[in-house]
Amino acid sequence: MITPRHDSPTTLSDAQFGLGLLPDDQVSLRAVSRARASNYPVFVLDTGLEDDVVSLLEELGATVLDSPADDEGRRSKLVSAAETDGCDGLIVTGSGERLDLEASRRRSVASSSFSTEAVTTESPAESDRLIGIPAYNEAGSIERIVDQAAEFAAEVVVVDDGSSDDTVEIVDETDATLLEHDHNQGKGTALRTLFEHVRTTEYDSLVILDGDGQHLPEEIPTVVEPVEDEGADMVIGSRYLEADEDETPGYRRFGQQVLDYLTFGSSGTKLSDTQSGFRAFSRDAVETLSIETSGMGVESELIMDAQDSELEITERPIDVRYEDVDGQTLNPVYHGLSVALFLAKSVPERRPALFYGALSTAVLGVVAVARWVGRSASS
Repeated sequence: MITPRHDSPTTLSDAQFGLGLLPDDQVSLRAVSRARASNYPVFVLDTGLEDDVVSLLEELGATVLDSPADDEGRRSKLVSAAETDGCDGLIVTGSGERLDLEASRRRSVASSSFSTEAVTTESPAESDRLIGIPAYNEAGSIERIVDQAAEFAAEVVVVDDGSSDDTVEIVDETDATLLEHDHNQGKGTALRTLFEHVRTTEYDSLVILDGDGQHLPEEIPTVVEPVEDEGADMVIGSRYLEADEDETPGYRRFGQQVLDYLTFGSSGTKLSDTQSGFRAFSRDAVETLSIETSGMGVESELIMDAQDSELEITERPIDVRYEDVDGQTLNPVYHGLSVALFLAKSVPERRPALFYGALSTAVLGVVAVARWVGRSASS
């Protein structure tokens, strides 16, 4: 039975949806915790749950309801509880395991029914996807990133680049595969190690995200979708594809735009965020791309190599956390200078016309400024 939505708010994107769980014999406390942290009212039917589980659910702020015997009665009880609580709609699922909360909300917003089935992610056991995380002194964030990423892949691989903190010990306590460098060698070398490992496996796709907590693991399905469903070879998670550029400091965004231009040059591939480390790759890309640089220029190198190999590159919008990040985030000025030095070496070889054109433009700019200063001084 489909229950129509009642008194929908003017803007459904601002609607208050509840989460209703119909567990068989267990319930995902992680799903309940995530939903409550996002201010979703949670309603759970007690279908024979252990007393300690019920207590934990109530401590998390969930409403535990006695369960009717029949399936239709169970769903109706959840709907009634959500309506009484003032919800504008209800997302219904089983135990909550593998719940994609944001996708479920989008489905509810688009639906005319009060209650909708939740969207769930695929089981890692059924995934042909590997997630790689380069890490250097990320003890404050790496466990959380690994645990969240594990929900979206069959294997998570952390490449520790000679950390001096407890990163290695923390990763050892997780289910992730750990690849270690005995000393710090740079992000490019870490990604080279990762690519070499992936080539020894049979995974069809690779997703890379940073270990400092800036990237949101729940956006992995969004970033990897063009590779797995649309035939793309490289997908870049862009901070600027849909975001307001005013959110980024002007000097930082200007520097990134210069690096963007020098990276994609006159090839015709227009990209909005060439320095993003949140990326997805096809198996062909993993086999084809060659990483030579050891440092932060690796993001640009991968794009230029993909262009030279005529691989398909696209972008998908992502959100990025800049505040309250637990990991070690590289100083943006140092990062920019590192990439600029790499490009200064590689662009003359890969893009000679672009390099000499940019050099001529810079010289003309200096001449123009000098003339303006001279005229101002004589007037």
